[in-house]
Amino acid sequence: MASFDSARNCYVVRVVYDGPGFAGKTTNLQHICKVIPATRRSEMYTPAELRGRTMFFDWLELEGPSQGDVALKFHLITVPGQIERNYRRRPLVAMADVLVFVCDSSPKQIPDTLRTFARLRASMKRRESPVPLVVQANKQDVEGSLPPHQLRKKLNVDTGVPMVTASASTGRGVKETLTTAIRLGVQTLRDSQAEPLLEAFANADNLFDHVLGFEDNPNNDEPVDAEELDVNAQHVELSAEAMAAHLEAQPLDALEARARKAVKRGKSASSGE
Repeated sequence: MASFDSARNCYVVRVVYDGPGFAGKTTNLQHICKVIPATRRSEMYTPAELRGRTMFFDWLELEGPSQGDVALKFHLITVPGQIERNYRRRPLVAMADVLVFVCDSSPKQIPDTLRTFARLRASMKRRESPVPLVVQANKQDVEGSLPPHQLRKKLNVDTGVPMVTASASTGRGVKETLTTAIRLGVQTLRDSQAEPLLEAFANADNLFDHVLGFEDNPNNDEPVDAEELDVNAQHVELSAEAMAAHLEAQPLDALEARARKAVKRGKSASSGE
């Protein structure tokens, strides 16, 4: 649910970019900084980075379309993709008004993409209210990358969820992803009443202090969802002929009945000899 910042007299919609490590979350925000004029955005803020990996979050504020006489701000926030940083990721996902899942579509990274999405879906299930989702099929320029329609099937994403084809390193699909997220954010604001903005989420510095509070108890003992356990399971796609044969196969009860009849006939034949 969007928030209202009384100190600045503006609405705030938080768009959180989730995805596995090196999927392109930070790259999305970096490209947005290039294409959006400085007059309509803040500077990008990254509290900590190690060897190109986001350790806490990236943060960027954009000017959105005014809602009547009230300004609208979008806070774009990325989360760390490392599993061991999940305790930092959870509170950021929980505060999202719109979620953008950035997929690494390259062949070797599909298992990690599926695992991270399973964690996100589990987090979405635990929310009290639903949250709009945009999926970005990133790294489509990588040889052998999974095309969007196959990726949608792998992720088991409903056709109603927007999926944007992208190559964030070149900027392709970045603005389209953002535009879709903004549209969903504005719709969320129109569909529900904004809550007062919590001080912890007012700006990047406050958010960093808030996230640092979890360092005292870095709990990664979150229950593993069944969907995440199934990531490495082998999925077999049957041909039309094999599927037809499978559907025509007799049910187990019928097979057991035939077996019992066969045993009974065998006994009758033995007693008659």
